Amino acid sequence: MPNIQREITKKRETTLHIAAAANQEEFVKNLVERMSSDDITAKNTVGSTALAYAAATGNVNIAKVMLKKNRDLPNLGSGMKPLFTAALLEHYQMVEHLSRSTKTSEWDITEQTELFVTYARVGYYGQALEMMKVNSDLATAKNRFNDTALHVLARKHSAFVSKSQQGILRRHIDSFLGMKLKQDSKQIQAHELVKEICVRAYDVESLTVNQELSQSLFVAAEVGNVEFLIDLIRFDLELALKTDQTNRSIFHIAVKERHESIFNLLHEIGSFKDLIVENITNGGNNMLHLAAKLAPQHKLNAISGAALQLQQELLWFKEVEKVVKSSLKEMKNEAGETPYVLFATMHEELRKDGESWMRNTANSSMVVATLICSIIFTGQPTDGIKHSSENSNLELAFSVSSAIALFCSSTSLIMFLSILTSRYSYNDFLVSLPIKLMIGVASLFISIASMIVAFCASFNMKYHNHQ
Repeated sequence: MPNIQREITKKRETTLHIAAAANQEEFVKNLVERMSSDDITAKNTVGSTALAYAAATGNVNIAKVMLKKNRDLPNLGSGMKPLFTAALLEHYQMVEHLSRSTKTSEWDITEQTELFVTYARVGYYGQALEMMKVNSDLATAKNRFNDTALHVLARKHSAFVSKSQQGILRRHIDSFLGMKLKQDSKQIQAHELVKEICVRAYDVESLTVNQELSQSLFVAAEVGNVEFLIDLIRFDLELALKTDQTNRSIFHIAVKERHESIFNLLHEIGSFKDLIVENITNGGNNMLHLAAKLAPQHKLNAISGAALQLQQELLWFKEVEKVVKSSLKEMKNEAGETPYVLFATMHEELRKDGESWMRNTANSSMVVATLICSIIFTGQPTDGIKHSSENSNLELAFSVSSAIALFCSSTSLIMFLSILTSRYSYNDFLVSLPIKLMIGVASLFISIASMIVAFCASFNMKYHNHQ
């Protein structure tokens, strides 16, 4: 069938290439039936067979038809291999199917590395483990982006998130859909992959840790991948003492990036804790200096309102202050600033924004509270209504709800007035102002609800009276 095999594009793609790329299952099946095992190996200008196009679509049935005709097809071609294409595009079923007939051990080290790192990136940890059993050099091999699999795993926080760390709704949905076992299995494989890489990255002769392993520590600390760090520290406790180019440990990075879960590990590493806390980074900053710096913007954006953002910053500073020795609390960095001075300097703009936010919130809320007070205090909804046993319950409801509304709105007014007259110092933002705001807003909501109840009771009394 010469017409079937003719090239129909400038890239020397055949009819089979185009049909596979278009995901035309029946058409491909009919074509393959009319082709020999050699015909199906036709390659385009970059050396890719039609199976690579089928792998890109993720249609396993098309791949099965082609493999039935030629079992060696996954290993042919000088272009991007079908298995790598499927992995890159995250077609898991296609990867499972092609991996059975693909001889990755015969690929050159560059191709193996690309596939291995891709497996780690897309979450195919079982396949990555199988590859590393055959070639242990993959543990420290770098892809074209200069990444090892360990670097990829360090950035992949989601690979190590346990079910207990997920939201309640997400856990229930996953359980309902039967995804729990699958996710737990992938998580176990991710931990196993990290451990196996660590074993192979460790230099047994010199008893030193590979540089790539050390670098992945700081990558994980930057993104807050605490589970990954736990695996590495369990492998070698001395990794907790490692420092980066600016002389920061993973705990110094955690303090700067506001990763509470990593910082809490500091309390679990025994005597190493004091050594780490005493460490001074470039610029003469200790751990408390790093806590004094402004949090990353995405961390601040997770909290509503500048005042509450500043409160969170103060709480974090106080938490770090607990582990720092007194001699470091008054220590000056190379800029001549103590942690307290640095905190005030870095957060002054946030303090001003917090003051403005508090004032605006208090002013707006006071208007509402004043209106409620006026309505409840001057209202006489029972005038002209005959008092009877039928209205007694409604009268009681009206009286109680009116009293609650008046009391709560008055309380709200006092709280917001107290906020407006505050000094707005840093200590005020820590406890005083947030509590006043919480009491004021809660009282305001209660007074609004009580006012609605009073209105309903008054309306019903008048309605029954007219009847």
